[in-house]
Amino acid sequence: MMQLPVGVEDAISRVLPSEDVLDRAEFDCVEFINRNFPDESSLADIEPFVSRLNGRMKELDENLSHASQEQSLAAHQALADLKEAQKAVSQLYTKIYDIRGKAEQSEVMVQEICRDIKQLDYAKRHLQTSITALKRLHMLVTAVDQLEYMASQRLYKEAASLMEAVNSLFTHFEGYTKVTKIMELQKSVHAIRVDLETQIFGDFQVIGPLASVDAIAKDEAEMQHMFKNLTTACAVVSALGHETRAKLVTTFCTEQLVPYEKAFGGKAVAGGLSNIDARFAWFFQLIAAIESRMEAIFPVHWQMSRRLCLFFCERTRVHLLSQLGAVGSDELDVTSLLKALQKALLFEREVVQRYEGDVDDNRPELNEKGQLIDPASAEGIKRRLLRQKRVAEQKAIRAELQTKAQNEEHMGVSHEHEETIPSLQGVLSRTFDPYMTAYVALERKNMEAMLHEVMGSELVDRNGALPVFSSSVNMFAYIRNSVKRCTALTNGQTFFDLHLEFKHCVSLYAQRLLAKLPAFAVSDSASASAARWRLAEKQEEELCFVINTAEYCAETLPSLEDVIRAKIDPAYTDAIELAKETDTCHDVATAAMKCIVLGLDNLLDDEWTNMQRVNWASFENVGDESAYVMAIADKLRPFVPTLHSMLSGLYFTNFCDKLAAAVVPKVLGSILKCKRVSAVATQQLLLDVHALKMLFLNLPAMGREGEVGGVTVPARYAKFVNAEMAHVEAVLKLIGTPTEMLVESFKIMWPDGNAADFQGILNMKGLKKTDQLALLEQLGLQAAAPKQRSMAGVEEKVTDMTESLKTNMQKMAKATNPFNYMGSTTTQ
Repeated sequence: MMQLPVGVEDAISRVLPSEDVLDRAEFDCVEFINRNFPDESSLADIEPFVSRLNGRMKELDENLSHASQEQSLAAHQALADLKEAQKAVSQLYTKIYDIRGKAEQSEVMVQEICRDIKQLDYAKRHLQTSITALKRLHMLVTAVDQLEYMASQRLYKEAASLMEAVNSLFTHFEGYTKVTKIMELQKSVHAIRVDLETQIFGDFQVIGPLASVDAIAKDEAEMQHMFKNLTTACAVVSALGHETRAKLVTTFCTEQLVPYEKAFGGKAVAGGLSNIDARFAWFFQLIAAIESRMEAIFPVHWQMSRRLCLFFCERTRVHLLSQLGAVGSDELDVTSLLKALQKALLFEREVVQRYEGDVDDNRPELNEKGQLIDPASAEGIKRRLLRQKRVAEQKAIRAELQTKAQNEEHMGVSHEHEETIPSLQGVLSRTFDPYMTAYVALERKNMEAMLHEVMGSELVDRNGALPVFSSSVNMFAYIRNSVKRCTALTNGQTFFDLHLEFKHCVSLYAQRLLAKLPAFAVSDSASASAARWRLAEKQEEELCFVINTAEYCAETLPSLEDVIRAKIDPAYTDAIELAKETDTCHDVATAAMKCIVLGLDNLLDDEWTNMQRVNWASFENVGDESAYVMAIADKLRPFVPTLHSMLSGLYFTNFCDKLAAAVVPKVLGSILKCKRVSAVATQQLLLDVHALKMLFLNLPAMGREGEVGGVTVPARYAKFVNAEMAHVEAVLKLIGTPTEMLVESFKIMWPDGNAADFQGILNMKGLKKTDQLALLEQLGLQAAAPKQRSMAGVEEKVTDMTESLKTNMQKMAKATNPFNYMGSTTTQ
């Protein structure tokens, strides 16, 4: 039976739906026969059934024949219809082609009709452009002729207007620069510009320095006439452009400063560094004499007083560089250098207020003697009011300039965009930065002397939350005042260099703190001196002072870093980092803590020895805790309250962590060194271990009187102690286990134990070598040399308790700003 694809079967069922069983795709002839003839008796109906099938087959044959005939007729009809459609399409194409031809003919006719109209439009447009160009050219020629005449007659007012008109008209002929007439006009205008520039510069040169103009003018009227002529000349200069104006400003300012160059330039005695205030006095006298005259000559928006001040500062800067460069940085007199810088800063502040109307009120201010001015003092209030007055004056001038510009724009007078005048802030003071190494060296020397003095007579400052060495408070007080002194002078390279000295000072102080500790405190390797180390009387207090002082420094340094970043020039901000010094302080605290823990650890060595000397083999009665346990508690209790009261919470927790990490593992080590421990002795040792566990669990909560207080024991600490003591208890239980049950018990209670561990338990039980070998063989291990339990695993467990201390201290330092809120200090 032929099988059709599923897709074909589905398509046939959709197109020719049928309920006949024979038409189904899943038709099974065997199943069909079995259904119609289920048994032998049904075979009697086979003849009628075959007759029905034959009749059905005949009917299907007739239907197929009829369908074939109809399909043949339909195919002939479809062919005829297709030919008819092709004929209709051909006729439609012919009609479209005819319409297209007629449309093209119509377009040609329209173009012929409009050709003359377009020619007229083009002619009109070109004629208008030509007329406009001729008018502008005529205006340009006339303006150039008039400009040439006005220039020859020195009629600057008219010449200024004509020059602006000529400049405006030339913009319309930018595309005709190769035309002969335009080239001739450009050459003429260039010659006129040169003549005007020469005339105007000559007029200014005739007058010379404005301070001595009285010697030229016969009377006030003649002087005003001269000023008026120069005012109109300035209008011409504005029309000539920025380059001409810049040249005139340079020439004028240079002319005004000629007397200054003679008096203070070169090797003049008056130009010495110590006489810098005479320079500023000369400038203010010059301004007082000529400022009103400059205002009468120059436009307000030229800001000639400010430009003259800028030129004065540049010339002064050249003089100072010459003087400072002639002497080595280390040979400069620091006092003279600082006084000169202070006076330069006062001058800058004065001229910035006067000509820019902008000043930083938060920046420290110095008086004429170089002393810091208290903003709340009478002098500070007076200066603040004067600054406010000058700021108001500058705002009024800016408003006037804006109004004038709007009026000129409304009247059609245009000005080029004003160039930005450099600020006067720092023009002079920056000159001193490369030569301030002597000042920085002096600050370093003073800081080192201060440290030597305060650490020579070390006192303890108890005014804060924790007792610290007063030397640390004095050190940061000095640094704070040093920051104020330096930022009042400069916040650039010098301040950056000074901050490096701060870092050196902190590192030096950390070294001085380390010098208070034993030599082994800064060494990672074990030494004989460390093994013999014992805490002297009250020495734990001295070590607590070191820890608290290092902690105070570590908390203060981030605040100091923030202060320096906020005050220093932004160019140096990214280079400011005190993280290394902060880590150094944390290392000092860690070293001091190491001494405390080691001292207490060594203090207990005798008790572990006493424990091992007990005859555990003949031990008969279980009583109270053993003598060595009570001795351990008696030795620890006097120290813990002192440390609790003198250390911060974080460092006291760190002390407990490290002491537990050092002492608790020794319990197991000491027990494993005991020989022949009886079952009764095992019970006593379990009691002792429990007592030691409770002692160490209560260690963080001990009050100042040595009693248990209400302090919560850290969960991580309790987990460590419980885990270690649970292991010790498991070992003791194994020791008390009957020998026949020991192997299975060891596998359960000490799953990670090795041959040495198992052999140590066997030794404590006092078993013979042959018995030990048998048990080892039963356990599946080989005999090994006895060894003590390694401390590596214990140290690994407490790593997470000790490594987080620095992070916690850094978070606490960020929560407050101890650099800005120090305790009482002695001002250095």
